[in-house]
Amino acid sequence: MVSIAVPIVSDPAAWTAATFKSPSDYTITFSDSDREELLSAARRIQRQGRLVPPTKLISSDFALHELGERLRRAFMQVRSGCGFVVLQGLPRAGVSFDQFAAMVWGINAHFGFPLSQNSRGELLTDAVDALELGLHTDVTAMLSLSCWNVPDSGGETALASGVTIHNEIVRRAPHLLQVLYRGFHYHRRGEQGAHQEPVTPFRIPVFAVRNGKISVRWARAGFIAGHHELGMTFSDEELRAIELFDEIGRESGNSVAFQLMPGDMVVMNNYVVMHARRMFQDSAGSERKRRLLRVWLDARSFRSVPQEFNQMGAQNGIPYREGRACSTSH
Repeated sequence: MVSIAVPIVSDPAAWTAATFKSPSDYTITFSDSDREELLSAARRIQRQGRLVPPTKLISSDFALHELGERLRRAFMQVRSGCGFVVLQGLPRAGVSFDQFAAMVWGINAHFGFPLSQNSRGELLTDAVDALELGLHTDVTAMLSLSCWNVPDSGGETALASGVTIHNEIVRRAPHLLQVLYRGFHYHRRGEQGAHQEPVTPFRIPVFAVRNGKISVRWARAGFIAGHHELGMTFSDEELRAIELFDEIGRESGNSVAFQLMPGDMVVMNNYVVMHARRMFQDSAGSERKRRLLRVWLDARSFRSVPQEFNQMGAQNGIPYREGRACSTSH
């Protein structure tokens, strides 16, 4: 077990819903000139025959001027502020999906470099699953979601601060932090390398302190599957800590929720902000089904975190593994 050196953490990332007077506190709305910058870049790339695939584009393809400076400030908010930003008003009307995907990729290039999201090596993926997802983090430093279409109903994105959850556990049951700092074994869902075990042989801490800052790694399904695979039962204290973590995260005052509209993007710091998706419905046969584009990102000197956070190996993300595929049965 570890000792907790910093019981209550003071950090801009330790927010609640009441921290924000309105969504404008975490939203940047693109101006007409911002949109024209993006459209001009996308049209130039299209004339050059390089629009598809967008993952071949680099940051210099979107050498934005005024918008580039605003995106630099947005990156600082993600890295060192509340941990997320909503970008509102990407060009959408009269824009093809390929043009939209290129602009999404270009904006993300101003936040960092892309990470593989699965063993197939995919850098840009669709988030279309209608199932509800509880609060969790991914195997990345940053995550962005960009909306092309909204569902008929539901599908809101919810965000919560892992730093706030840490501080609330300090207030309510500080003895339970011991097991959360120790962490759990995670199932690699069939995406492990040839010489890796199906489950991490090491524990991945839920909370970790580096340079006086709290970082979080939480994917309940992943560690429950891991311990089940290893035949390990959770102790009473571990069960209480797991339930308390989720309970605090579900409290309405500890999260913000919003519907990403067509042309909206959210970028979040995956080490301090957890995200969830509410269930949604689309009409049968609808051509306008909910569609979000997802990108995983990292940046140099972004945040100091334990090596164990990289559960798939030495590098962040999920490296390409020939012949491997994610199994959702775990």
